[in-house]
Amino acid sequence: MDQKSVPGQGALVPPSADIARQYLDEAQAVTARRERAVDRRALAWLQIVNALATAVYLVAFALIMQRDDSAASQVLLFAFLMWVQLASGMAQRSGMQWRMSRSRWPVIVGGGLVVVAALVLFGFVIWDHDLPAFVTFIPGALVMVGLGGYGIVQLIRASGDPRQPRARRALMPRSLRAGTILVGGAIGILTLLGGAPEGVLKSVLLLLIALMILVWIIAGRSDLGLPGIGAAWRWPHITAFAISASALVVLTVFGPETSAGHLLVSAIAGFAVIVLFVAVSFLPGRDLRE
Repeated sequence: MDQKSVPGQGALVPPSADIARQYLDEAQAVTARRERAVDRRALAWLQIVNALATAVYLVAFALIMQRDDSAASQVLLFAFLMWVQLASGMAQRSGMQWRMSRSRWPVIVGGGLVVVAALVLFGFVIWDHDLPAFVTFIPGALVMVGLGGYGIVQLIRASGDPRQPRARRALMPRSLRAGTILVGGAIGILTLLGGAPEGVLKSVLLLLIALMILVWIIAGRSDLGLPGIGAAWRWPHITAFAISASALVVLTVFGPETSAGHLLVSAIAGFAVIVLFVAVSFLPGRDLRE
């Protein structure tokens, strides 16, 4: 191996054959450790779940905007932003690396085109209320087929990977437990406000909740940040969020705009969400020290 020495310094002594072999063995060991740290199955499933969540959000948002309910659209927006932050923590704990390598560019360009096409159709659905009803579901279907299909491809590619060892469980520390309860409190309050009648009080409360969630997202690297909370969650916590978000979407999209019964159901559902998250916060989470 030819080497160019630093000006004014002599050339380094080439390593012996044994030392060179140890270097090569260590390089292979580093590659093997990296492969064990990246859980491609978990990342593929997370990709599919994210595609489903995005598709449901686009359809629900379009249905709400067609009846010009801006307050309800804000409720769904901030619930979706919370999930995005939580999912980013789950991706990072599974070894996802945000690198723009040359091999990723076709995937990035293809995903970008799918998202742009979905957003263009989404704009038509919002502004043109004379379109057929089935058009409302096309943006969500595009996202589900494009991004979810990529997740399925990744899942197939990871089928031959060795099984990852089961993550160690540990009771969540107080900060993460408090953060989990705060997530439930935010979703519960959003559920309650989604069923409240229009008025100044609802708008003010929504603004306050929106500002709080925005500050929470900005403080993502703190102990109470949403990515850190998502990284510590296991399937019971994710299931609790899925149930709560589903109730929020159903009550916000399909509930009557002004009804005392709807307000009562929203209040009960919001309280149930908070109780559910308080309960799951005491369940073991993922040990982040492993």
